[in-house]
Amino acid sequence: MDVRKSDGQREAYSREKLRRSLRRAGAGKAMAEEIIADLEPQLRDGITTGKLYRMARKALQRRSRRSAITYSLKRALLDLGPSGFPFEQFCGRLFEAMGYQVHYNRFVQGRCVQHEIDIIAERNGTRLFAECKFHNRATHRNDVKLPLYLRARSLDLMSGDAGAHDAFWVLSNTTYSEDALAYADCEGLILAGHNTDHYPLTRGLINQHGLHPLTCLNSLKVAQKRSLIESGAVLCRDLLDQPRLLEPLRLEARQRERVRGECRDILDRGKARRESA
Repeated sequence: MDVRKSDGQREAYSREKLRRSLRRAGAGKAMAEEIIADLEPQLRDGITTGKLYRMARKALQRRSRRSAITYSLKRALLDLGPSGFPFEQFCGRLFEAMGYQVHYNRFVQGRCVQHEIDIIAERNGTRLFAECKFHNRATHRNDVKLPLYLRARSLDLMSGDAGAHDAFWVLSNTTYSEDALAYADCEGLILAGHNTDHYPLTRGLINQHGLHPLTCLNSLKVAQKRSLIESGAVLCRDLLDQPRLLEPLRLEARQRERVRGECRDILDRGKARRESA
């Protein structure tokens, strides 16, 4: 039996891949095997990975709300759209968690032209530039033109009086082509995305510092989450640190506590995963 990936390619269904993804989400060995036994009779040749994901998430929800939250992290990053600004804020919070002072959307003069930098992160004399590439489709793959373009920008900036930097990062909520990865590795660019070596670092920071996007929440409707993002909230932690952010939603006290309780569950689950890693 084959499954159809988000880019349209087909590959053989792998029970082991499903098992690993369930275990990474926090399902115990017995729970993972129980879910697999329940799902496999429902699978049909050509099922999309998206549908398989939704089926697995619902099965997790029925058994463990916390595990289902963890399983939805990749989807939650995609749901930060449609604009790229919330994703930039999310990426900035990752750098802040690493101890950097972060500046957003600064203009820096290169030798030839002026450049707008999404994120400038500074710590103990180290200066990083970062470009954030958000896409609304999970199927989007950043091709080699992206690192080629950013390498040209990096060279122009380094030749200017104010553009010195120690590294140039690219952060995306999707993936990169093989050529993009090879070129970036050759030229010293750092790519972070779902298919790079830096993705585990990102997940580790999210769990360690409680940086889960509020789009993880099941206790709020899509429109409510969108309203919170438009008001400047990005993380579940924001709703715990600043309870007033929930006031414009005019939720009943019971629902407000349910939302905050889910936020606490998400952070506790992430911390437990980090400690067990």
